[in-house]
Amino acid sequence: MKILKKASIRLSEQHAVDSGMFSFRDLMERAGNEAATILFDQMDCRGKKIGVYCGKGNNGGDGCVMAECLAQCGAEVTVVTPFGVPQTENARYFYERLTLSKRAEQADPSQFDLLIDALYGIGLDRPLDEETVQLIRSLNEAEAFRVAIDLPSGVEADSGKVQGIAFSADLTITFIALKPCFALPSGSDFCGKTVVADIGVQALGNDLPVIERPVFPKRKHNAHKGTFGTAVMFCGSYGMAGAAVLAARAALRSGCGIVKAVLCDGIYAPFTASVPEAVCLPVKQSENGTLPGDLGLPAVLSGASAVLIGCGCGCDDHIKTLVRRVAEESTVPLVIDADGINAIGRSIDIIKNCKSPMILTPHPGEMARLTGKTVAEVEADRITVAKEYAAKSGCILVLKGADTLVAAPNGDVFVNLTGNPGMAKGGCGDVLAGMLVSLLAQGIPPLSAAKAAVFLHGDAGDKAAAKLGERAMLASDLIGEI
Repeated sequence: MKILKKASIRLSEQHAVDSGMFSFRDLMERAGNEAATILFDQMDCRGKKIGVYCGKGNNGGDGCVMAECLAQCGAEVTVVTPFGVPQTENARYFYERLTLSKRAEQADPSQFDLLIDALYGIGLDRPLDEETVQLIRSLNEAEAFRVAIDLPSGVEADSGKVQGIAFSADLTITFIALKPCFALPSGSDFCGKTVVADIGVQALGNDLPVIERPVFPKRKHNAHKGTFGTAVMFCGSYGMAGAAVLAARAALRSGCGIVKAVLCDGIYAPFTASVPEAVCLPVKQSENGTLPGDLGLPAVLSGASAVLIGCGCGCDDHIKTLVRRVAEESTVPLVIDADGINAIGRSIDIIKNCKSPMILTPHPGEMARLTGKTVAEVEADRITVAKEYAAKSGCILVLKGADTLVAAPNGDVFVNLTGNPGMAKGGCGDVLAGMLVSLLAQGIPPLSAAKAAVFLHGDAGDKAAAKLGERAMLASDLIGEI
């Protein structure tokens, strides 16, 4: 699956026309027909009252083709042109060719069972006028199933920016490839279920690579626990034993041979009862219930294949000292998560001075603290923020959230499309951190490990949601699906 910006979409269309495969009119007809076919696959539209709201451009032409196809299949269709009839040559052609569909300049959205948004396509790059705002608001308020053609009107294709208001789709049928708005806030909130229609056009380019399902090497018959590495984890604090439990269980379930957990003595009992497979190293906790900063690290890190620090650790001076020392002394790949990231703060020298590959896994709030930006600024331009920080620091950055991003120091950015809103619960990040350190401990290269962990974490979340529902699922349910 590809994600293409609008310039690449237009290039792909032009290439298809220049090669003699299709005319632009052919592409419009194929788009409308494929959209109708996909909609019929989703639901039986026969006898349904359908309002197709068409704009003046080519998106309106797609809507006209779709409308006529739905009418031919037994739906009661009205083509509504609130801005006037389509003005582009091809869109006007299909509008004038309507025979089975009714036509209207205005129509009350509440009269329809199904509403189709064909007002704007990928070309929208300006705020909507008040007339359009009111129209989209009325479409969103109607008690009807809502379908967007190509992308919801009001959403900017490349940035995901919402131009004041956007059509709130239950289903979006897009063409050739996904656009960045489907994976970026806040546009992705308006897309609903998204289906890419194949209209016979080769998608040229790969503007935002999508993380694919990983393939791991087969385990050798004569392997032993040492073959699959030792993950050393500095996790948990008094009151946050669960974070250490989730990370350790996820690490073991993801295949590493040994998990060695460095723990505050105050959480040793609940941890070892929950994760009997882990090797535990309890140490006397600080006055704050956190790990002390003066651990004898050479002995603790001896034999480590990968290291994780931060899950539920707290963020006092002891942890700030410990994070700095671990970063300085670790010679194996290092994952810093949660409170470990907060301990770094703006001290980018901790990352730059690390002798081993480092992976940071911030959520937007932690990313804001790393960069000095607000959360809103981070979310407004996630790709640029992730890319710039990874390049500046030299780390691999996993910017968590809906459609998690993985950014490499060389400027490459990858987007993950697995996962669901049910994962917006405490502990899911600890599971991801445990999966990641486990894959690193098994010798998987850092960038590959980051992409694999992110994909499988989201995939496990999708399986948990399918069984339990997004509201009911817990972080611990993901571990059973790994």
